[in-house]
Amino acid sequence: MQSLSSDFAAMQAGIDRVAARIAGVPVADVLLLRMIKHLGTTMTARMERVLQPHGLAETDFSALMQLFSSADGSASPGELCGLIAQRPTNMTRITDALVRKRLVTRRPDSADRRRVALRITPAGVRFVHSLLPEMIAGLEAGFAGLGAGDKRQLDRLLRRLAASIDATPQDTPR
Repeated sequence: MQSLSSDFAAMQAGIDRVAARIAGVPVADVLLLRMIKHLGTTMTARMERVLQPHGLAETDFSALMQLFSSADGSASPGELCGLIAQRPTNMTRITDALVRKRLVTRRPDSADRRRVALRITPAGVRFVHSLLPEMIAGLEAGFAGLGAGDKRQLDRLLRRLAASIDATPQDTPR
């Protein structure tokens, strides 16, 4: 298994080769995108190693955590789609998995029966409490090389990147 640093070096070399063949390639932007995606994939894989013995994927745990962190322990599948960046078809799979494990209930919303309400169960709350220490330990280990100031700066930069992406039309001209 290669290190992330060697992966990044290989990415850089490949992007540099493309830029040598095609004028105008924004090398720094492409490299940053590839690095962000690679880091996200790697961190997700590490989380899934903790979740796999419980039969859950990272997206399942993210949905469960959104319910756990909500004021009343509930949300609609549509709300969760936006919060964990999933499409409705995958949200159905996620919901089915959480309901099957009795971590979440799925019922018609009491205020609007056309709407489905997902609610974390007491078993779901216990599961979060039992698993969160291991998840946090892995997260802290991953960010151990960054100091508090580095984390604040990274937070600011990622928020600026998000604002820039939000301000960019989705249908960019070719």
